[in-house]
Amino acid sequence: MYQLICMTFDGEYITERPEFESIEDAWEYSNDLGSKWFFFPFHFVIKGVTIKDTPDQLRYFNNKRIKTIVKIFNQLSKYPEMEGADIDTFMFTLVDRITELSIPK
Repeated sequence: MYQLICMTFDGEYITERPEFESIEDAWEYSNDLGSKWFFFPFHFVIKGVTIKDTPDQLRYFNNKRIKTIVKIFNQLSKYPEMEGADIDTFMFTLVDRITELSIPK
């Protein structure tokens, strides 16, 4: 069974209650979350404590532990240039600084 987590810029996350039979079912649920995306804009499909699927731009997070991603998001959110950043700026900075943030590709 799969679940969906929704994460903030600083790595705080919530786990959505339903469990899903497939990764696709979890993404369908994600697409219907409405305004929750504004407060928790990064969604990941998990199985247990492992990321199983991500948005296309963050594919290198697949098969990483949730706690690893939390640490990385928290670390990046503390950079001065991330203050007030929007989701695109945050994500592109994350991708650009992947080695600096100690994420194996």
